[in-house]
Amino acid sequence: MVQKNILASILINNFNNQEYINRCLKSCLNQSYRNFEIIIHDDCSNDKSINIIKNIKNKRIKKIFNKSRKFNSSALNQFNAIRKSFLKSKGEIIFILDGDDQFLKNKLNLIIRKFIQNDKLNFLQDNPVYFYPEQNLKVQRKLKNKTFVLHTWPYFNTTSTMVFRRSFLKKLLIDLNFSYKDYGLMFFDARAFIYIYFFEKNYLCLRKSLTVYTQNIYGDTIKNYEKKNLNWWARRFEYHSYVKKLFLKKKKFHFKFIDYYLTYLIKVLF
Repeated sequence: MVQKNILASILINNFNNQEYINRCLKSCLNQSYRNFEIIIHDDCSNDKSINIIKNIKNKRIKKIFNKSRKFNSSALNQFNAIRKSFLKSKGEIIFILDGDDQFLKNKLNLIIRKFIQNDKLNFLQDNPVYFYPEQNLKVQRKLKNKTFVLHTWPYFNTTSTMVFRRSFLKKLLIDLNFSYKDYGLMFFDARAFIYIYFFEKNYLCLRKSLTVYTQNIYGDTIKNYEKKNLNWWARRFEYHSYVKKLFLKKKKFHFKFIDYYLTYLIKVLF
């Protein structure tokens, strides 16, 4: 067991996940590592999520019930939930979790051990197990490696696999403040990992699978971006715009590859 004096915070953002939120919370409460708190932010759900959350009584859980959604964008509302939950948290190591996903029982223990072993480590990401609820099927997948990325971006895993040292997440949220109200198609995982890939050296991508990533057919990603449709291209253009603005903010040179111009052309035409 790792040192017990390190407090971990699990930031859960939830919107209309009545089928999954109870299982999500229980996966956190059942962790083998016991020194943790849960900050759950419900973004004005209109299903049974709020009642489910209210009925779970545990001193480790702090609850935030948003009275109205701040944005029309799911991605911006997720970003807002993470920002608000972080301010309420006290942990040294911060885990992010979507309300329809789960942690495997030993996740906190294994990951906190990594942060203890390397006091310079600022960010860690594990590998997800893909869960298909319709078929009750779980599939392990590994990230592909891109051989040429430079000023585009590498492949990255979902938000629920992301873990931060507190001091770094605080800095990250400040540096990403320029995007707080923009890039409405771009979720937190993309914002964070693109920043980390280009501007943070002390990170680690584990090959271990410690997170269950639910393929929720009502979720924004599967519903809107699973295929390379116009929504997919529109989001990709936002990624490029974000990278361009990020490099500008960092006062670094931004080289645009042909992918940028192809995406821009499709955006203009359609």
